Formats: sequence, C-alpha cells, structure tokens
Amino acid sequence: MQKELMTPAAILLGSLIIAAGLYFGLQQPAPSAAPPPASAEARAASARAPAAPGEALAPAGAPSQPQPRPAAAAPSSALPRELYERVAADATSALEARRPLFVKQCWEPSLKKNPTPARARYLFNMTFDESGKEIARGISEVRGMDRPDAAHCLRMIPLGIGVPPPGARVAVEVELTLP
Repeated sequence: MQKELMTPAAILLGSLIIAAGLYFGLQQPAPSAAPPPASAEARAASARAPAAPGEALAPAGAPSQPQPRPAAAAPSSALPRELYERVAADATSALEARRPLFVKQCWEPSLKKNPTPARARYLFNMTFDESGKEIARGISEVRGMDRPDAAHCLRMIPLGIGVPPPGARVAVEVELTLP
C-alpha cells in the first residue's frame, strides 16, 4: 500500500473497531447495582416489623429488594401550603427590608445608564434550610420589564436573608418590582 494511504486507512480501521465496540457493548444489558449494605439497626427494625396482611415473610437468607432512600428534604410540593405561604411572606418582608440596598447599589447605576424601562420585575427563587437561613437563590427577569445589568448586580449580592425557622427545607418564589 502506498504511504499516502496508510494514515487514512489506519484512521478508518480504528474508527470501525471503536464503532463495533460501542455497538456490541451497548447491546448487553447493564449489570444491576447491588443494594447498599443495610445497617445493623435497619436489619433489626425490619426483623421486628410485622408483615402487612396477606404478605408472606421472605426466608432469612433470601436477598431483599433495595428500598428507596428517603429524600434529604421534602420537595416544596409536599410541604403544607400554610408553611410555604408563611415562608414566602417572610421572604417578601426580608426582601422589602433590603429594597433600599437594592435600589442604591443596583437600580440607580442602571437607571443612570438607561432610563427605560422605568420599573423592572424580578422573580427570586430562594431556598431556606430548617433554621431559616438562606442557602440558595436564583433571580429571573420578567420579559418586557427587564434590566439585565440590575439583575446581574442583584445576583452578585451575597446570600444572607433569613426567615423565622420553618423546621424544614423550603423553596419559595417571590416577586420584587424595583424601584
């Protein structure tokens, strides 16, 4: 074979080998993951727990099916509506208390650059831990009432808003209109 054809032929052959390996490798079912080892307390609790009516007990040596792990925190949709509304109201109050800072630090410089729009609306997506400390925040702009430079400035303000302890992790969405 000529020297000029060796490199393209090698690339083609290598590509075919890789393609075949991927094709045949993806044809086999994935191995099932082994269930996580249960703690001694969990095994003891499951041994003491009565079976539901009509359920047969599995032999002691039989492997059990893996049980779903409880989530670290309940999603907001599973929270009581009253708790969500209370935390949202507390977050709104905390944002309103910071309004002078937001206006001075973010809104006024933005307004000097461009006077329109005269108002801007932002959606604050905030998450509070069990003690009421803000642990996450996202700020979205409402289309038609947006000032990207002010929104960027708001996003740069450090976390630090607190609410009375809700007792659970809560994510809320709060609307704020500036100025």
